[in-house]
Amino acid sequence: MAIYHSRIKTFSRAKGDSSVAAAAYRAGLLLVDHLTGRRHDYRHRGGVVESICLAPEGAPDWAFIPSELWPAAELAENRKNSTVAREFEVALPHELDDAQRSDLTVAISEALIDRYQFAIQASIHSPGTRDGRNFHVHILATTRRMTPDGFGDKTRELDGGSSGRLEVDWVRATVAELTNSHLALAGIEARVDHRRLEVQAEDAMLRGDWAEAFALTRQPTKHLGKNVTAMERKGMETDRGAQNDQIIEENEEGFESLIKQANREGRAVAVPPGHSAAQARADQRRQRGPYVVGNGLIIEGLSGVRASQIGLGAERPSDKSPVAGASIEEMVDEAGMELSEVLALNPDLPLEKTRRLVSHWQAALSNLMDSPTLRRQLQSVVDGLKQLKTSLMVFAKRLAVVTRAERLFHMAEQAWEQFNADCPKPATEWMSRDWLARRGRRLAALDKRSNELKRARAGTTDEARHACEAEVVRRNEALEHRSSMALDQGAMEAEQGALGAGVPSTPPLGVPTTRRRRPSP
Repeated sequence: MAIYHSRIKTFSRAKGDSSVAAAAYRAGLLLVDHLTGRRHDYRHRGGVVESICLAPEGAPDWAFIPSELWPAAELAENRKNSTVAREFEVALPHELDDAQRSDLTVAISEALIDRYQFAIQASIHSPGTRDGRNFHVHILATTRRMTPDGFGDKTRELDGGSSGRLEVDWVRATVAELTNSHLALAGIEARVDHRRLEVQAEDAMLRGDWAEAFALTRQPTKHLGKNVTAMERKGMETDRGAQNDQIIEENEEGFESLIKQANREGRAVAVPPGHSAAQARADQRRQRGPYVVGNGLIIEGLSGVRASQIGLGAERPSDKSPVAGASIEEMVDEAGMELSEVLALNPDLPLEKTRRLVSHWQAALSNLMDSPTLRRQLQSVVDGLKQLKTSLMVFAKRLAVVTRAERLFHMAEQAWEQFNADCPKPATEWMSRDWLARRGRRLAALDKRSNELKRARAGTTDEARHACEAEVVRRNEALEHRSSMALDQGAMEAEQGALGAGVPSTPPLGVPTTRRRRPSP
């Protein structure tokens, strides 16, 4: 299920914070703080999917450039305890793909800008966890409003007090509303809820969703760590393990107490037989399913634009040719769908004859007579369109492979550099063996990713691109030739029909005449 998380924090000089450093770290950039002369270089950090800058309408051009925006934000503050930036950290649903998460990020950012009129830098980060679900965005905002002349007054309504609490509630509700609207737009049933957990738990019980109610009321256990985990596996008792056992027991007692209280107040139906906290946990585990990673491109560093799809047509459940038993109507629909997908990929393709042929079939669909000739023509055009579509997508898919290979290489490179920086060679021999093994694994991973990147780039050279373009031209010409033959055959049938005395001419392309129709009963 989609997880809701939003948090607002501030960066203050009193705590030694710098908006320039925060922006550089979150976007993976090199930024220079002109106030202190410090260089903040985070170009080698991984996990930055995309970073964009947005500002109110009429803002100066430099408000969209991080290297100019954040040094200017620092210079605009002259107190030693000034708040120099404000951050909105928001979870992005893993159910969405990269392009959809980018659209959601922009929607949230624009809502914040419309309300507070500040400039922002939104940096989307990849999960960094094994389950691959912790996508999130850091929306770093200036503390001053942005005007056509530069920075204006401070956004005091966000500083605290009663107005601050109201603004926090508005932000949380807006994030939830926009997240749910984008999930619905993507056809995903999952939803997020910004309300307090106890309120959500009561609603879950009213719906009879005991697994959800338990998940919302439970106290999280403490992380054991690898050393404690190893001790627990050996049967040794640890303080952390004992604490977790106590937490689990308290969770079960609290859940049972919550159910009893809800029943006393008439807010929940009776619990199904045998449905305890343990059963709720089991139900929750069964409800978890595999997650699907989207097909959007991953962009490292500052892109300046939103992540977008590479222009590939949407894949249908099956891309096979129509079965032998398919009707003429189904085959014509298949031809029209394939043609629209090809034109969506490249609307400038010279497909005049194919367009004319498919348009005629669609217009005369109610009068088309099923015949081997018409089926052969339809099948030939459908096959040609699919081959052309495949050729159009070849190079785009290769570029996507390169993007993924570059990301994996940078991650392996960063792991290698981090190991060398943090793990010097130990003095003792027995520790050196372990050090060499760990170093060798990282070096092998780096070599593997380097070779993958070389192979991927080999498929996107100028020669490869020209070869792909030549294949598209060849497929296009072959398809136009097939369509031309079908058009000529239809014209010939019409001409032959006109030569018959007293026989109406046969419309082209499989449209039957009155003479060929069966009489009505």
